[in-house]
Amino acid sequence: MSTLLQEVRFAFRSMLREKAFTAVVVATLALSVGATTAVFSVAYQVLWRPLPYPEASQLFRLFQITTPGAGAGPQRDRTRITLPVWTAWREAAGSFAQLEGLQAERVTLRGTPFDERLRVARASAGLLPMLGVKPVLGRLWGTELEVPGRDREAVLSHALWHRLYGGDPSVLGRSLLLDEEAHTIVGVLPAGFQFEPEMEVWKPLALDPRTEQNSALRVVGRLRPHVTPEQARAELVQLALNSERVSTEPLTGASLEPLHAFWVEQSQTQVEIVTAVAALLLLLGCANLANLLLARGSLRMREMSVRMALGARRAQLIRLLLIESLVRALAGGGVGLLIALWGRELMGTLIPPQLASGPGIEPFVLVIACVLSVVTAVLVGLLPALHATRGDGQSVLAPVARGLRGASMGTARAVLVVVQLSLALVPLVGTGLMLRTVWELQNVPLGFEPQGVTVGEVFFPLERYASPGAAAAVAQGLVSQIEALPGVTAVGLTGALPFSGEVFRQTAGFELVGGQASPETKARAGYVSASEGYFQALGVPLKQGRYPNALDTDHSPLVVAVTEAFARRYFPGQSAVGHRIQLQLNWGSREPREIVGVVGDVPMERLTAAPLGDIYVPLGQDMPQTVSLAVKSLLPAGQLMPLLRETLRSTDPQLRLARVRPLDELVKASYARMRTVGGLLSALALLAVVLAAVGLYGILSFWVAQQTRELGIRLALGATPSALLRRVVGQGLRLTGVGLVAGAVGATLLARALSSMLYGVSAYDPLIFVGAPGVLVLTALVASWLPASAAMRVPPNEALKRES
Repeated sequence: MSTLLQEVRFAFRSMLREKAFTAVVVATLALSVGATTAVFSVAYQVLWRPLPYPEASQLFRLFQITTPGAGAGPQRDRTRITLPVWTAWREAAGSFAQLEGLQAERVTLRGTPFDERLRVARASAGLLPMLGVKPVLGRLWGTELEVPGRDREAVLSHALWHRLYGGDPSVLGRSLLLDEEAHTIVGVLPAGFQFEPEMEVWKPLALDPRTEQNSALRVVGRLRPHVTPEQARAELVQLALNSERVSTEPLTGASLEPLHAFWVEQSQTQVEIVTAVAALLLLLGCANLANLLLARGSLRMREMSVRMALGARRAQLIRLLLIESLVRALAGGGVGLLIALWGRELMGTLIPPQLASGPGIEPFVLVIACVLSVVTAVLVGLLPALHATRGDGQSVLAPVARGLRGASMGTARAVLVVVQLSLALVPLVGTGLMLRTVWELQNVPLGFEPQGVTVGEVFFPLERYASPGAAAAVAQGLVSQIEALPGVTAVGLTGALPFSGEVFRQTAGFELVGGQASPETKARAGYVSASEGYFQALGVPLKQGRYPNALDTDHSPLVVAVTEAFARRYFPGQSAVGHRIQLQLNWGSREPREIVGVVGDVPMERLTAAPLGDIYVPLGQDMPQTVSLAVKSLLPAGQLMPLLRETLRSTDPQLRLARVRPLDELVKASYARMRTVGGLLSALALLAVVLAAVGLYGILSFWVAQQTRELGIRLALGATPSALLRRVVGQGLRLTGVGLVAGAVGATLLARALSSMLYGVSAYDPLIFVGAPGVLVLTALVASWLPASAAMRVPPNEALKRES
């Protein structure tokens, strides 16, 4: 033990004596291990950590398959389940032990200073027990409350319990006023429970089959043991088709997605790619460290020979060198963990909210990072240790022999440099492709102008008004008052904003009326309520006809406006204005509606989704409870907010404004993942280039230093400095060429993996595949030229005096 402590102390003294070398090693290891740990912590959370539910592998998210393109999300033919289909599946699907449903909505919590808007989950009685959830206080509800009018019990999330009641255990039995309806608090959920993100209140799911047949449900089922998803899907398809006789939905089948796969489907590819690049970066860092330690080992061969001549055994010297490597590795690993904590925060957008578990790093990943640091130190330190101790005690008396050995660059070090350069090319190509994608996304025509537009949510308690039309009249009065505010140029209301995605976007079935040319006479499309000012505030262009306006009320003929994509799809080669469609809704009249206008396409889900067509209904003919307010103003959102709140109070004291923010934020969030992946690949690529440059510079510097005597002789014999410079630089470029050829294979594989994420750029874009190697060639030129030019400045007589 005392010998080991002495060797550790010697290692610390060696680190202090060689500060520059130690700093390079620690920095290389910290950056490599830190970046890899950050990425792997996210990868573990997204890809490998099991869901915290009993038998989570048996949980599936279910969808109806409807008319292609009708749904929201990445797979647009998937739509949520309607009540008749869910009922048929629950009653007859023997493949599932349970099939539970959920609806998400926003409600107003009355009795607070600003009447907060809360996210409420209406869930069937078996959902939370199926997920293994037990309340920390109170109880859950039973199936007897799944009846309209009896669903007046509420279970609070742990966060809301603390925010509203300070964690008071006597909260059970108190009344909670949600949208004018009193609910009794019967339970509190445990901290950290995540299923539907940001849900603050859970209550019974009570649907009226007479009026809510087409209510959209999120359905989760537990598959029975020994039943395959294919068998379950076949059963559900038949049941869904049979249920069409009691549903207006145009069903064509069913879809099953494992719950974990459904949650990570938008993140999985990005995380896998970044993880693979981070692993390459770790390999690159290991190669760089091995090269540095090999070069240092060659310089310490004289020291090791002296020690062996004095009686030290080779095993003792190898252990001493490995201990030095381990001490440096622990220092680098410690710094790397700090980098990992910072880097993980940057990757937060890649973690689905259902899988988020706080800002820290999993203990399991911390252990992996520590093991990674130690294993890296042993692997990269063993070969240099063997190399440094390969001599014997007599070699200290043979400087000429050492010079002959040092004159060679060394096969191991040359191979490591080639590996570094090939590994550096892969993330560099990926970075180029992703940055081009982000650039193209930023230049995609949006179809509207988000600059200067402030948006927010307004809740209209429709039960307080004589009719939806009366509420629409109040809304129009609110618009008129906001238009009078200073700096405001346009105001509008809508049921869904651009990029609102699956959470708020609705779809509606419809039929074309009157023998029109399109073969698709029964289909679905996006359905949005909007006022005329909405189009003006966002600058959505009018292509034909007119916008829906304030004169379109529940007492006037029913009308709609459609988008260009809708018109092209269903009325090819003709004007859509004047045609009629019949909407299939659970509410409102089913009389045919005349198309009075065609407006520009606006992305409602994500920027890269091809528009398939949307229908805009006048706000006066379909007034939803929650509408989004869009205000075009010269004032920023922060200054506009108090003015808007005061205007709402003067219009109707019951109206409240929530979630006020610039529309730009929604637009930026639509490609936040792309920006995150591009930024991560850029950081990894920059680090890879730096490590490759350091490695190339280090080996060439060592090689030139070993050849200083030879170069002096050549200069003395008449060789020109430029010729010798070309010789050294040529050696570096030869290594670079070999590395680029090897790296091109990996870069091609990465480009193929990235192809589904790219937009506006080919996966094999020639500019990227020429530019990325060009960056490495320039890096190699600089890294080769610096040591060579330094050697050329040494006078020949000085060079001849140096020992090789």
